[in-house]
Amino acid sequence: MWYKLDADPPPAVLVFAPMALWGASGTSGKEEEAMRSEVVRVRMKPEERQALAALCGEKRTASDVIRLLFRDQAGLPLPVGPIEADHLRGTNEELRRVGINLNQAVRAMNEGRVGYEPHLDAALRKLLDAVFRLRADVDLMLRISRQERRGGGHGL
Repeated sequence: MWYKLDADPPPAVLVFAPMALWGASGTSGKEEEAMRSEVVRVRMKPEERQALAALCGEKRTASDVIRLLFRDQAGLPLPVGPIEADHLRGTNEELRRVGINLNQAVRAMNEGRVGYEPHLDAALRKLLDAVFRLRADVDLMLRISRQERRGGGHGL
């Protein structure tokens, strides 16, 4: 028996540690369907299909569950629930403030208001870049979760 799975290939540059596997309710929107263009077929034994059905329960489709498991194993961002999303928004605001402070420190060095230290400048720039990347990851998780909640239906 064949089962279809719509799945996006993982971006080569995206590295992210997933936060929650079952945090958000399943959904899909028109914008998401436009992004999915690949179909993967998988053969399963009856006991594997039963285990998948048990994971699905009444609220998720097989595609939802397989997509979540795939994203988890591939290290891709996962949708989060409303409580986690609130915490992530707070974390993102704190990261924004840290980024502002780092940017001011780099600017002060570049403008000569403080002594220039090449190693400190390089370290601050790396840290600033890491903060920006982390904020982008958090934004992506929040965007995925927002799309999930708006869709109201099945699909990840």
